[in-house]
Amino acid sequence: MIKGWLYKNHSSARCQAELFSDGKSFRVTSVESDPVSGSIQDLKISQRVGNIPRKLTLPDQSLFETDNNDAVDSLLNSSGHGSRRASVLHILETRWQWIAVALVATLAIVFSTVYWGMPFASKKIAYSMPIAVNEVISSQTLAILDKSILEESKLPKERQQAIRQHFEDKLLALQNENFNYQLHFRDMPKVPNAFALPSGDIIITDRLVELADNQEEIDSVLLHEIGHVVHRHGLQRVLHSSFLTLVIIMISGDVTAVNNLLVAIPAFLLESHYSRENESESDIYAFERMIEAGIDPIYFSTIMDKMSKYSPREDEEEGDASSDDKTEAHEDDKAKEDADTESKFKYFSSHPPSQERIDLAKEYSEKFKHQVFK
Repeated sequence: MIKGWLYKNHSSARCQAELFSDGKSFRVTSVESDPVSGSIQDLKISQRVGNIPRKLTLPDQSLFETDNNDAVDSLLNSSGHGSRRASVLHILETRWQWIAVALVATLAIVFSTVYWGMPFASKKIAYSMPIAVNEVISSQTLAILDKSILEESKLPKERQQAIRQHFEDKLLALQNENFNYQLHFRDMPKVPNAFALPSGDIIITDRLVELADNQEEIDSVLLHEIGHVVHRHGLQRVLHSSFLTLVIIMISGDVTAVNNLLVAIPAFLLESHYSRENESESDIYAFERMIEAGIDPIYFSTIMDKMSKYSPREDEEEGDASSDDKTEAHEDDKAKEDADTESKFKYFSSHPPSQERIDLAKEYSEKFKHQVFK
């Protein structure tokens, strides 16, 4: 006998009931309703999950509910009912070894998806999208940067025009992609940097131009940025950063989330750094174009070396060498400003220099000198 509750068909009211079985047939009795009987095989029995009450659907669509799971399992085993096999969930929750296996498998799948799957998918999608998509993604980014981080360039107009003309005449002549490249000069005080938007807009800061000793060093940096555009690294970063959001949008169909994603794109472009693979790919692209243009790749090494040794405090030390009578308050303000500048320099160096990259530039320089290009 199994005690439980009986819910008659088309009724939410319940009454106490008892289920009897001889292994082949069953009979449910209740003082408040007529008995229900039939073959055990006619019962539809829910699978066991923890201590959740079991539900047995009777032939007349009435429902018998009981929390005596062990008695129901015993009934299933003795009668040979089709539901006698324990559910997968019940097996997992009652055997810690299976729980451990399931946990490890889940973590492995999640890790593989994030570490390999998402980058692979981002790259495939980025190359399959038309160039116009890159322009749409970047359309508001530069305007947002101008309002929040960048300042108007203080370089002489003649200097800007000379670099821009050289960029258009010499460097863009090496490109066979259909990107609409535009060179922009901006000031980010004490931060030597250059970065490219997916559209082909390339931004170079005043401090980087001032740090370079010649046009060749500037060319090496600009060609590196063109490499990021050609290989769709910026678009890959956006897709990778927003991958989970895109999945949620596809599942939920929430159109408003698309607008939120577009607003967040500038943050994706700024806050994520290029991977080592991305940097290496763009470096090699720059070196090959430099060799094609007759420029020694060693110039990339020299500008990277300068950036690796550069500290924003150097500018302050040069300007403050003759000033000794500063108040304590002024020194505190200067310390905070220096700390903020140092933080900006590290944060916005989207591709910081490394000895490995410098060494690779020297390796390509040797190829250039010996005319070995393969």
